[in-house]
Amino acid sequence: MRKKETLIKKVKHFLKQINAPKRLHRFGPKLFELWEHVFALFVKSMCRLSYRRTSEFLEMTGFNVASKSTLQRYSIKLTLPFWQNILRLTIQGISKIISIDGTGLEKTSASEHYIKRIDRESMFGKGFHFSIAVGENSQILSLRLRKKYGHDIKDVKYLFKHMSFKPKIILLDKGYDAEWMHKFFASQNVQSIAPVRKNACRGFHRLALKRDFPKKLYGQRNRVESIFHAFKTKFGSSVSSRKITSARAEVYCKAILHNISMFLIRLLGQTPKKAKVYKWLSDIETPTLNQYTKNYLNRG
Repeated sequence: MRKKETLIKKVKHFLKQINAPKRLHRFGPKLFELWEHVFALFVKSMCRLSYRRTSEFLEMTGFNVASKSTLQRYSIKLTLPFWQNILRLTIQGISKIISIDGTGLEKTSASEHYIKRIDRESMFGKGFHFSIAVGENSQILSLRLRKKYGHDIKDVKYLFKHMSFKPKIILLDKGYDAEWMHKFFASQNVQSIAPVRKNACRGFHRLALKRDFPKKLYGQRNRVESIFHAFKTKFGSSVSSRKITSARAEVYCKAILHNISMFLIRLLGQTPKKAKVYKWLSDIETPTLNQYTKNYLNRG
């Protein structure tokens, strides 16, 4: 019961920080406040329950909760900026180095045995495309959920735009190897590092990376893979919502809970030591295109 009260306090604090109204509606019977609906959505995501089971579970614990249809409506009513503002409140500190990657989230949690028993060849349609940006403290800085699968590089500008601060270095995998992306980050005074494809022979920034690639620094990109593993282990690899608006609310709840858990881990002193930022990169305060080239071509 004490854990429930702690989560309630956090929800109320977040809503107060973003100046959220006490209720979203002006008409009708005012039986519930906004924090009660948001709290129920957090419990649903944390316990991996359906809307109906969430309502029944909270009623059994003596909590005042709306019906499952009301929770469904509120998951659609709460807009994307609402969840983005709460996610920003859970981010602690500033990271100089961030990692970006994408993965898929299934639309159903059906097992392979069930799929085989009903004589289906594959899962029930393709799932959602999920991309995140992760900082040095393993917190999710920004995310994007798309209804259809697509190339990971489509989410780069969106993730960068919705960060609460500007990093110095961005680490990406080989799927993000594109000259226009390096030019975009260079115009923002940010260094982007991604492995170059084997037969690449064009591109100013790509050739510079191919000539002198920072392998030790690039090893920190594994952090985003670890976060994907931890995220799916805690909250599952599937999304119970069908509509994209409800799915975004569910995924943002999971990301917010993940950031809170990482903050508690650091508070208890269980965080591993930070990786060293190598001197040739830490000396750069505001990297420009010329500095970016100089560090790759004139090093050593």
